[in-house]
Amino acid sequence: MKQFRKPVGQTVKSAVKYIILTAVAVICLYPFLWVVISSLKDNTEIYGKPFALPEAPKFSNYVEAWTGADVARNFANSMLVCVTTLVILIVITSMGSYILTRVRKSRILDLYFSLGIMIPIHALLIPSVLIFKNLHLTDNLLSLVIMYTAVNISFSMFIMNGFMKNIPSELDEAATIDGCGRAQIFWYVILPVAKPGIATVATLAFLNCWNDLLMGLVLISSPEKKTLSLAISALKGSYATQYGLLCAGFVISIIPVVIMYLLFQKQVVAGMTAGAVKG
Repeated sequence: MKQFRKPVGQTVKSAVKYIILTAVAVICLYPFLWVVISSLKDNTEIYGKPFALPEAPKFSNYVEAWTGADVARNFANSMLVCVTTLVILIVITSMGSYILTRVRKSRILDLYFSLGIMIPIHALLIPSVLIFKNLHLTDNLLSLVIMYTAVNISFSMFIMNGFMKNIPSELDEAATIDGCGRAQIFWYVILPVAKPGIATVATLAFLNCWNDLLMGLVLISSPEKKTLSLAISALKGSYATQYGLLCAGFVISIIPVVIMYLLFQKQVVAGMTAGAVKG
């Protein structure tokens, strides 16, 4: 009886676990599915049958969102800003984390970068506008790159520091014995091992930059320099809004984020769980 009860108990626990996980997955995915379905409807159908499938899918919403709101150009602006920010951020955080955790350990600098996580972005708006105005960088995509790099550097350093600390120091010692300098150790030994941490930093920073609306509203005013978030926000009318068109813009903006996460999913999970289990 004992041997029979044990598998039954495990089966019940597994069934309950999968039921709960399935329910949570449905709850999390439903808003996204609703946006996709609504992007194929017009306002009348959205108001009349908000939870039903579209009777006649309106793919013209995507065409109108892409051409009418000049999403193509704004998409390119967002991609340029995000990619440039990621390159600068990865170079700074990987090199800085290597120095702080493996060459010259400094609790003061480590605390300094950690304190940056506590500063809300809203507290940086007025100083940022004044600084960029004096530098003649207002209404310039470079100002967004600088701002996104500064905003994300603290959290990125926090993640990279935690990952770098768990890389065995024996790798540095072996490379030193083989005659490698600091730059060679970093480039040929540490950097390849730190790929999961870099992928985590890149993915999270990309999400923050791609989805940002506040800094774009404050620093960018020219239509030809607007990012995708600004273009999608412009689809919302002052008196009436075509919600199907707006949802189509949302779907277009979500696609790059989903693709990036699917490409780096394993590295992100490995980077986020690095150091969680010891021994």
